[in-house]
Parts: sequence; C-alpha cells; structure tokens
Amino acid sequence: MTRPPSDTTPLAAYVCTDEGADVARTAVERSGGDDSALRGGGLSGAARLCSGAPIAQTLLTEMGNIPVDMACDCVTELRATGAEVIVLGRADDIGTYRALRQAGALEYFAFPVTADEILAIQRRPPANDVTAPASRRPCIAVTGSNGGVGASLLARNLAVHAANPRGANMRTALIDADLRFGAQALDLDQDHTPGFIDALRSPDRVDATFLSATMATLGPQLSLYSHHIRLTQDVAMLEEGLPGLISVLQSEFAATVLDMPRGTLLRDSALLQALDTLVMVVPGGYGGVNAAARMIQTLREDAPDLRILPVLSDLRRDAGLTARDMGRSIGLDIAATLPRCDKAVLQAHRTAGTLIDAAPRSPYARAVRDLWSMIGPAPAQEPSARASLLKRMFG
Repeated sequence: MTRPPSDTTPLAAYVCTDEGADVARTAVERSGGDDSALRGGGLSGAARLCSGAPIAQTLLTEMGNIPVDMACDCVTELRATGAEVIVLGRADDIGTYRALRQAGALEYFAFPVTADEILAIQRRPPANDVTAPASRRPCIAVTGSNGGVGASLLARNLAVHAANPRGANMRTALIDADLRFGAQALDLDQDHTPGFIDALRSPDRVDATFLSATMATLGPQLSLYSHHIRLTQDVAMLEEGLPGLISVLQSEFAATVLDMPRGTLLRDSALLQALDTLVMVVPGGYGGVNAAARMIQTLREDAPDLRILPVLSDLRRDAGLTARDMGRSIGLDIAATLPRCDKAVLQAHRTAGTLIDAAPRSPYARAVRDLWSMIGPAPAQEPSARASLLKRMFG
C-alpha cells in the first residue's frame, strides 16, 4: 500500500453538513491547514475523487446519508491510497462503529464531537516501520456445562493467578458476565460496579480513563467488573456489548478472564469470535457429559477454531466418571481435574479471598497453575498505552 509523501498536508476534510464543516474547520486549522483543505462531498465524494497520492495524511470525512456498507467500501478505497480515514456520522451504535473500523477507518465519531477529540487520534505507524511483535493477550472464558460445578470459583482463581506477581504477573481483568446472578463481587467482598452496564451499552466509548474510574481494584494488577441488572431489564441487549468491550479490555489488560454463563455463550457467535480459549467445567456424571457434548457440538458450528479445554470438577461427584471415560465421551481430552478442597474453599470464602492466596499449596491451587500453563503466555511486561483515544463516555 502506498504511503502519503512526508510533505502532504496533515489533515483534510470532506464534509456534507454545517455541523460537520464547523468541527472540521477547527480541526484543520489546529493541525496547521487552511480553508483549502476543507471540501464538500462527504465520505462518498472523497472516495470518488481519490486517485494517486492522497491530498492529506489523514482524511476527516462525513458519512452523511449513505448506507453503512457503501461507507465501508469508501473507507477501503481511501485506505488503499495510503491515507488514514476518520469518519463522522449520526449513527451511534456499535454495529456501525465496528463495521467502519473493520473496513480500515482509524476512528468513527458520532455527533456531537469536538476538534480536540478528533486531533487526539494518533496515526498508525507506517507499514514499513519495524516494531516488536505484540505479546499475545489471552481472553479466557470459564463456563460450566451444568450449574454448581465451580466455574465461578475457577474463573476467580485463574484471574488471581494471572495477576499475582508469583504467578503469571500480568495486568488482568476479571469480568463477571452473569448479569442477573453473578456473585464475583459478593464473594470478594467488593461493591458492585454499575459502570459495567454503561460500558456494555456503549463499548465503543470506553477508554482507559473510564475503565480506571469504574472497575473495582482487587490488587495492583487485578480489576473487576461485576454488577446485577434488574430482572425486568433486557439481558440479551446488554450482552451484545460484550464483544466490543472485550476488544477494549484486550487493549488495556494483558489478560482477560470472563466468568461466563453457558446461555450467554450459546446466544452470540460474535462473542465466541472474541475469545481465545473456553474452559468448560464438567462434573463427573452422565448429565454433565451429555450437556458438555451438546455444548461442544453447538459451539463448534459457530466457532470451529475456538480452543475448548474441558476440566473435570470433583467439587460435584455425580457418577464419579473418570477423566479418560469423559474425554472419550465428549471427544476432547480432559485438560485438568479440580479436586475437592472443602476446608480450603471454606477458608477462602470466609476471608473473601481465593484458594490461590489462602491455600497456595493446595491441590486445587496446583491444578489452577497447571491449567494456566496450558492457556497463558509467559509473564509479560505491562501493556503500553493505547495508540488511539475513543470518544469520552457521556462527553
């Protein structure tokens, strides 16, 4: 892809409304340009005129009334010239935002927007820049094939191990995705985090500042989102924001662990695409094997590449099937066994802690560490700041 020459104007604008012209004029002037860099025609007009080298390093364009798919085509054409593309529009939904970003837009802003917000966006590094490869930032969901098998307990301990300096030593987000009955905040003696619901409603507007202000801090490297909605609220609508929020969390945290209800997983294929690994906790009984096999079959249809690690839970004995028998029945080898540790679990609950902290030498804690070694990378450095700033929440 051709890059714009170094002497190209930093910013030019193609607008189609008075509101767009006002904010674009201010942005162009602050970037050192003049009225000659302000043009009409909007995003579609910019795409029709694009040929050869771009007139600016970054094109500030207004979407106008064209459909989203046409807007995406225009962005792709403009990106092929080497210019960065920022889009302004009226639509304020995650679908529009995600589509334009996937098409190559540097950023999408819904009106109202200020010149300061536009100018805060930093350019991507040129394609020929040599940069160190980014370390993998795992996103792990933990779910149970059945209720009461210890999935929430495992998610909590995995997150604590990931954040622990004596463990993986990674900046970690623990997300309680059970919006109706999740108990992570209660079990850890933390206040609920209502900002989680705001983040799900508008994940495209979440940034590092918002996360810092709304997540509960469990330690130097561990943050938590956990909040109950009213029973009359539409949980499915809020869950639609999870994939977008996960994307933001992965840019801010070295690891993300989600305590995930199985119903949520089965409702949204986009959520499955956002995950790296699914840990499925299965009890050693016929009901557990049947439920796990059915879940795995359904998940494979929507996300054939998703890595699924079945874990045998001895917390609920059921029929006492062996790991080998269960693995043959569900078609996947059992990755780990979570042994019963009643005394240690009781101690952890009484102190609002985890087995990793309260009983680090327990068989359960060892199983958690062994499981993490199959999931996560080696201890990582602190993540760098984001390259771009999203529009401030409720600005």
